[in-house]
Amino acid sequence: MGGRREVHCVVAGSPVSHSLTPVLSLLVDFHLNQNGHRSIVGTSCYDTKDLSELLGQIVLGGNLGTKVPTNHLLDLVQSATHDITTFPEGWGVNALDLDEYSEVESPYGDSPLVWVSLTTPLKHGLTSRSGVISSDRSLEIASTNQVRWDGHHLVTGSTDGLGVVLVARSFGLFSHSKPPLLILRGGGAAARSVAEAWAKAGGEIYCVTGRRPLDERGPWASSLISSLDGSNLSSKLYIDFDSGLEGNSDHPPPIQVDIQLSPSYNDLGSIYPVQGSTGTLHLDGRWMLAAQHLIAWAIFIEPSRREFLPSLPLLLYRLSDVEHNMNINKS
Repeated sequence: MGGRREVHCVVAGSPVSHSLTPVLSLLVDFHLNQNGHRSIVGTSCYDTKDLSELLGQIVLGGNLGTKVPTNHLLDLVQSATHDITTFPEGWGVNALDLDEYSEVESPYGDSPLVWVSLTTPLKHGLTSRSGVISSDRSLEIASTNQVRWDGHHLVTGSTDGLGVVLVARSFGLFSHSKPPLLILRGGGAAARSVAEAWAKAGGEIYCVTGRRPLDERGPWASSLISSLDGSNLSSKLYIDFDSGLEGNSDHPPPIQVDIQLSPSYNDLGSIYPVQGSTGTLHLDGRWMLAAQHLIAWAIFIEPSRREFLPSLPLLLYRLSDVEHNMNINKS
């Protein structure tokens, strides 16, 4: 596509008014197309709990509330892209093996793409009978957070899990001889995506009893462990999908972990890791959001330019800059 395909970027679910996905899409677009035609021509936060209605709007060209980004927002994104260039260094999507997703590289025709990021409560609604083309096992595990419409084909997939693996690799959790351990609370759509990707990357998984248990018969079954005995020998990441989805504080992990990643974020959050009294690094949900967003670009929008995508830390620092300047203008 060479960066020339026009794209309408939509985040759909409920609630979505707070979503940073539109800003992230512009930041990646400006990074890839600083001296040329930008891809993102419209963004939208589409509030809905009805997946069938959403798919109908996408296919029939209905009103998704897509608008041209304001000049003010474009100026902030351009300034962040221009001012923050070489720091910080860090991992990008090239740390992951994404070659198997090559089937979604070439959209049919030349119509503008409609790229929809699904969030709660829409992620579990698609099945093998939904008439979509899946790029991965997302339909099998009932966890889809990406939909792309090129005027002819609906292509879907899940990037939540790969996003968490990218975050873990960024902090060195897969760099040791012993497989890293994921301590997982919750069994909803995002949790299933994370479990599938973590197991595929070679990690182990321990499930904490929560509101929704993880199905032990999934493709992650062989990676599940039944006890935390001896887990001090492995690097550990903890995610609480149950509390995070309810907007409450995350439930504490059962043992000390290296990293605690929140699946959610709010206006008071920050991209900067916070070290707790026990040494655990606490990461805001912006890390997971930005990571899975980068992978979505690498699979659905710009697979031919994966190597030119920004690193995860670089994207986050630019996001922080835009958020900071947006807040200044609000005060």
